[in-house]
Amino acid sequence: MIGDHLNFLKYNTLPLPPKIRSRISALALLLMLLASACANELEDLGAPADVAVSASNRRLTVAWREMPGATSYKIAGRPKNQLVPSYREYPVLSSPYIIADRWAMSGMEYEVRVAAVNAAGSSEWSAPVSITAPALQAAPADAIGVFAPLLVGETAVVAMRSRRPFASRSRWHWFMCSVDGSDCKVLPMRRGQPTWQYFMEPELQGKCLSVQVDYDQEGASYSATAVLGIVAGEASTTHGPQCGSPPAPSRSQPLTTHLYDLQSSWVWLRWDPGRGGAIAPLGNDLLVATPWGRLAVVSPTGEVAYLEGNVPMNRAKLRAHPNQANLPLSQFRVADILLKQHSAGRYELFVTHHYFTGACLRFRLSSTTLLQQGADVSVSSAWRTIFDAEPCLPVVSGTRGEVAGGRMLTDGPDHLLVVIGDHGYGSQAQASDSHLGKLIRVEIETGRAETLAFGLHNPQGLAQDGHGHLWETEHGPQGGDELNLLVAGGNYGWPQVTYGVAYGKKVNVPRAEEVGRHDGFVPPVFAWVPSVGISSILVNDERLFPLWKDDLLVGSLSGTSASGHSLFRVRRHGATVQYVERIEVGARIRDLAQMPDRRLALLVDSGRIQFLSRSYAHCNDEAKGDRSVYAIDCPDTMGTVEPTGAQLYGVYCSGCHNLTGKKHGMGPHLVGVVGRRVGSVRGYLFSDALRSLDMAWTPARLARFLANPRAFAPGTSKASLPITQAEIRAIADFIAD
Repeated sequence: MIGDHLNFLKYNTLPLPPKIRSRISALALLLMLLASACANELEDLGAPADVAVSASNRRLTVAWREMPGATSYKIAGRPKNQLVPSYREYPVLSSPYIIADRWAMSGMEYEVRVAAVNAAGSSEWSAPVSITAPALQAAPADAIGVFAPLLVGETAVVAMRSRRPFASRSRWHWFMCSVDGSDCKVLPMRRGQPTWQYFMEPELQGKCLSVQVDYDQEGASYSATAVLGIVAGEASTTHGPQCGSPPAPSRSQPLTTHLYDLQSSWVWLRWDPGRGGAIAPLGNDLLVATPWGRLAVVSPTGEVAYLEGNVPMNRAKLRAHPNQANLPLSQFRVADILLKQHSAGRYELFVTHHYFTGACLRFRLSSTTLLQQGADVSVSSAWRTIFDAEPCLPVVSGTRGEVAGGRMLTDGPDHLLVVIGDHGYGSQAQASDSHLGKLIRVEIETGRAETLAFGLHNPQGLAQDGHGHLWETEHGPQGGDELNLLVAGGNYGWPQVTYGVAYGKKVNVPRAEEVGRHDGFVPPVFAWVPSVGISSILVNDERLFPLWKDDLLVGSLSGTSASGHSLFRVRRHGATVQYVERIEVGARIRDLAQMPDRRLALLVDSGRIQFLSRSYAHCNDEAKGDRSVYAIDCPDTMGTVEPTGAQLYGVYCSGCHNLTGKKHGMGPHLVGVVGRRVGSVRGYLFSDALRSLDMAWTPARLARFLANPRAFAPGTSKASLPITQAEIRAIADFIAD
């Protein structure tokens, strides 16, 4: 602008005397020289000095020494451990400046620099300053739900356990790390309400993935991290945290209850990024359906075999639908499976599941043929649609696939009983022309359906006791999960009455002066307040747990209250509940089954089968008095139902030792162990106590070692198993065989 004025003075065409014009030209030249010198001075401001960065409460505070002649400043920052580091710039007027946009994630390293801007717009950046954001207060371990098929070409999904306490300022980061947990890089994430998603690119194979979320609640900042595991290139029979930290949990744990000490073991499955799925006994094996219709068989020793062919759900077409965000794939699910045996090795498999027609969402009952010949199991590719619930649901906001219900029971040779959830449309539970929110009796051959009971919300469990009583468990809203005794013609009140309240509020659903009186409706036999996220139910058949005779066993999904993530034992007398015992399992229980070998099988939402069996510590000599008082049988006096060596190995040994491949776990593999020198297998570091023994393994020596390891090999840290001599011999014979 100064130059423009000087040029006007120098080159204007006004009629001035030559002497005056000469003086003006000289003055203009002098002013231009001064302006040029001033501009050069602005350009030579240099970089700001004394740049300092501090981090707290998910913010970076940047301070520097302000410079004379600077009209403004610029700040640029980036997370150093981002996959593709790039600076983000912020215009600033003065020091200090607070960066509050996705910064100061717990434990993240950042790089910040500052530049002074002069009147000419030129600037020079300072040297970068690095800082690591301090760790925030630890969040609860279950703050993040992870649903991840860790396979190249799949999409991993992470969800909040609850919409609370995560606020709009919550920040999420994915990390890609080396297998040992080092060299972590940040990955971009794609938002898909109410989840975050990440597509597994080929370059992630062999890498470890974890997710971190930072959030604010009640004035404090918290951080939660969940480790997913290592990305595989193809289907794997295991799933779970496998990266440097945290370590994978033990696969065998004791569990104490009021009347029994239990032993817990588990098997990991390859799982879908959704919730749902079901289990059903298949002889001595366990049939598993994943949320998206994959089928697998788990053997008594823990081996997992995946079957060819999936439940027909038309998931690909739903994924491509323009309104798919209104019905996340995590809500699209298999609800239940049921097996009906027709002859030796031949079953009819029934599945309740969602099916996308291309225009709307169906709740469907389908069937196919399952064949079992020894260890070989297969399902037919020919599926038959038996029944479609009405109405077909639109793909719009408000349609909730997770409120599907869907549990089944046989009702004589020709009919099935099915409970169906309202899918988010509460009024449908009272509508006579709708199957939603109802107990339905379906004729298998024709698909004809009749409504037996109505007014149900989200029925997650259905079981029948020895007296013919029909027990149902269903979710309330916020509070008021129900245990109901279903009777023909019964109206259970939803959505007119409930013991729960509206989410986030303290008012009844619907608004009423009195809460949960159930006047004019069939009330629940028992209700949980606060909610426990009620799930499946079964009636204990007393073969393994005689002191639990006729008790109801109920699973729970919620971990937001002190009573969630548990198995509940309901002691009753007829239709009256005497008490409820909480057995903490520490996981979201989706389904329950009782195996022919008497173990309880629990399907856990993370893709884990957890088996519960009795601990036989009461069978030692010190427990004779207890056995006589309570008439408790021991394994060696249980006759034809004595567990086999394979089953005992699955409970007590398979968590540490591999018997089907030459790969070490927490203990050495046992392939070819008989005849092998003690403490000698390649690739495993044995204790000095075992390496010093100059002998080879025999079945008798295996039994002696299992019975009393410290007497067999003085100095070993291995403890004795809490089982009988007969069981020890059975395990040793199975390993030797």
